[in-house]
Amino acid sequence: MIKMEVSMKFGENEILEREQKLFSTEHRFLNRLRLDALCFQLFLLLAILAVISVCLIGAFRGIVSSAPTVNEKQILTSSKTTILYDKDGNELQRLDGSGIRQNYVALNKISMAARNAFIAADDTEYYKHHGVDIRNFFYAFYPDSASAQYAGSRRTLTQKLIRNQIFVSDNNSSSMERIVQKIQEQYLAVQFESEVGKDKILEYYLNTLYFGGNRIGIGAAAEYYFDKKAQDLTISESAVLAALAQDPAVYDPVEQQKSNSNKRTEILSVMLNMETISEDEYEDALGDNIYISLQTANQKKTGTTEAKNYYVSAVISQVISDLKERAGYSATQAYHAVYQGGLKIYTCLDSEIQSICEKEVEVQRQRTGDRKKLQLSLVFMDQSTGKVKALIGGRQGEVPQTGGNRAVDYTRQPGSMLTPLSVWLPAIDTAGMTLGTVQDDCLYSYSENGHQQNTRDQNEYQGLVTTRDSILKHLESPAVQAMESFGIQTGYDYLKKLGFSTLVEKQEDMDGNVISDVSLSLASGTLVNGVSNLDLTAAYGVLANEGKSVKPIFYTKLVDKTGNILFKNEQKSSQLLETASAWLITNVLREYIETGAGKAADLGIEKLPAAGYGASTKGNKDQWFTGYTPYYTAGIWCGYDDSGMITSDISCETLWKQIMKQVHSTKKIEKGSFKIPDDIVACNICTKCGKLAVEDLCNQALSGDTVRREYFVSGTQPTENCDCHVKYRVCKKSGKLATEKCPKSQVEERVYLIKEEQGTTKDTPYVLTPKLRSSQCNIHK
Repeated sequence: MIKMEVSMKFGENEILEREQKLFSTEHRFLNRLRLDALCFQLFLLLAILAVISVCLIGAFRGIVSSAPTVNEKQILTSSKTTILYDKDGNELQRLDGSGIRQNYVALNKISMAARNAFIAADDTEYYKHHGVDIRNFFYAFYPDSASAQYAGSRRTLTQKLIRNQIFVSDNNSSSMERIVQKIQEQYLAVQFESEVGKDKILEYYLNTLYFGGNRIGIGAAAEYYFDKKAQDLTISESAVLAALAQDPAVYDPVEQQKSNSNKRTEILSVMLNMETISEDEYEDALGDNIYISLQTANQKKTGTTEAKNYYVSAVISQVISDLKERAGYSATQAYHAVYQGGLKIYTCLDSEIQSICEKEVEVQRQRTGDRKKLQLSLVFMDQSTGKVKALIGGRQGEVPQTGGNRAVDYTRQPGSMLTPLSVWLPAIDTAGMTLGTVQDDCLYSYSENGHQQNTRDQNEYQGLVTTRDSILKHLESPAVQAMESFGIQTGYDYLKKLGFSTLVEKQEDMDGNVISDVSLSLASGTLVNGVSNLDLTAAYGVLANEGKSVKPIFYTKLVDKTGNILFKNEQKSSQLLETASAWLITNVLREYIETGAGKAADLGIEKLPAAGYGASTKGNKDQWFTGYTPYYTAGIWCGYDDSGMITSDISCETLWKQIMKQVHSTKKIEKGSFKIPDDIVACNICTKCGKLAVEDLCNQALSGDTVRREYFVSGTQPTENCDCHVKYRVCKKSGKLATEKCPKSQVEERVYLIKEEQGTTKDTPYVLTPKLRSSQCNIHK
């Protein structure tokens, strides 16, 4: 304390000096200068803020003033013709919206259940806001963040209507352009609500939504799916349609029942929480087995489309899908863009090839008769570019009962058509097996979904066979054994890599049962949903393209109504398989055509090789053939829409041959080759053990010559000699091992097979039994 008091005391001179300094002119000037500088900075800041504010207000006014007009005419009628061209630039077809099914319905003619279901699905706050969700307003300015995704999901029903009918997608625009569009979209939403009102906007919205196929509006959807007017829609039916409208490709209530059912349940839960339905109504709707009646009713319908042929239908489907995935369009936006947006679509269609395909299909149809309306589909593509050159989705002039395209949308069981891809390709490409690997084709038991299953033989089991023979003869038992050895998941993953889009990894069916394609059924080609011809053809195209994968495409360029290129459909190939693996499978499939079961497809052109594979499913419900040359790949399916047994003598192989010969002749293609990779080697093997054949042993086997020239990837060829054959001197008279006393004329050398037989196979008569091995002739003594 004493030290502090002393330190705080100043002398009088020192105090005087401090006072003079404080009140001096120089000090006052410096203080004033600092104050003036602070005031100037504050003024400058206010001026800058004022200028920014003026600029922002001016920019906002400019953005608002440049916003498009929104009125009933713009919302309901905005149509420009879309034109499709073939690969040579010739006009293929015009789409003017004439095929659209739209039945405009006033709001008071739409059931309250339907109105509430769509509000629950699209905008739960619809009757509380004034056109814009204020949270979305701020999130909208972050287009590349998670906030943008949140903003998109928080668009109000009014904004969705304006976006669908007035604006194009904003995903291909710059950040500034996206912000401008979002501001305009929100401004117009507020303005439109103030001018028109909530009920009218809801009416417009429900009448302009896309419901799949060529159906626009709730009136057309109610009529198509439930055969009733919109005013009669129940709570359950309304939730089905509200789910469908979210994305018709994902939530189709007939083709994608499980997805629609899950979304429908979500919507019903929201309706319950919003108190637009009661607990009892909620339970009744959940208990409504609506999908059975939907399926039955849909089977009685025939589809119509504005597309003049199945190729155009496939183009439209791919363009709509790409507009949604690549350009951010909603389903309704994409549909309007294609049918009413004035697009120019440059397709891959080769009119020459298409004409050949249609002509040969018609010849085949007339030859086989028309009693039961046997259907077929055909996909013809250039495997090196992925361009689909021609496509037939069914009999001329007829659309499937489900309204789809048999070549693209239809799925059928592939049977053993799938086995080279699901089993033998991964076995060779990654699991260390070779074309010479031997397995026993015999009765084989395995567990599937907790049940014991047995493999099926066609006539009789073949016994020991190589991979090549298993493929050529469609053998199921070796395929199942091979898949068990390298793993089911590996086979499934290969099919996914090859582009099969309908596989099911795991899901619940409508009864709550878990179903999956990750099972040994892959080995026999029995799937949950089956495969499309397009996917199967493209997968075999990977083999034709030396293991390189190229996604199949139907168009090359998409141009908007102002002449701007929306995007080019450029494809890049990726090396999916080892080149040697693809060549080895191709080599087997060449043999299948040249000397095997597919000989009817042999082109008979010496310098133009072809490879292919064919199969029919259980009960002869489906027939397939897919083949390729070094230039083109084509796949054909035949069958009935109701999956009945095929009784006609139609030949997919013969049809394939006729088309391929004409196409190559027309294109003046006379020669080609499947180039042998540098790492392929060949050696003679014994087909009963897969090891090196031994002269005067394997070629003298009782079962016949078992020597074969086989191909291998260098380093995988066998290095050991055959050890499954043994030669014995046998007395012909006794049938036992000969002794020294047996006359030479009665003795012969026989080459037996050393094998532990698991059942009766073609090997059985030639197996060295323990009884024979221990026996000696007892006749000659």
